Amino acid sequence: MLLDCLDWVFREHFDVVRTPSCLTSGGSQLDQIGRLIGECAFAIVILDGLRPNVVFEYGMIHGLKKPRILLKEIGAIVDLTTYLRQPAPGPAMIDLDNQFSDVKDQNYAQWNRYDLKLTLKTIWEQYQSKMKKQVGYVDIPKPRICL
Repeated sequence: MLLDCLDWVFREHFDVVRTPSCLTSGGSQLDQIGRLIGECAFAIVILDGLRPNVVFEYGMIHGLKKPRILLKEIGAIVDLTTYLRQPAPGPAMIDLDNQFSDVKDQNYAQWNRYDLKLTLKTIWEQYQSKMKKQVGYVDIPKPRICL
């Protein structure tokens, strides 16, 4: 749902590119992701499971000093089975101060997968507040939705 919302807000103004679906076969994932991040106007990091690849890509985004928007899903959990390779005792809520502590000084916005209207509003507000002073800023009208 969040990816659809991102498309809805940005598709008329930016080419929305997502990893890993935009990668081509036969090439280095690392090289392709590095090139995409290097060429992007800004990045949106979706913290909905704290997967290692997302944390690594965030590091590349930070290292290349790209403007970024952090979106943390309200009910996000860490999927411990991806770390343990065995059944986990149960899900753990994401605690960014501990599990993502190197960037705890970064502000993030929360989104809710069950509230489309609020999610669209959050994405648009975050873009406006974080990107308005950046080179390449494009004024995007506030998304309108009728439910």
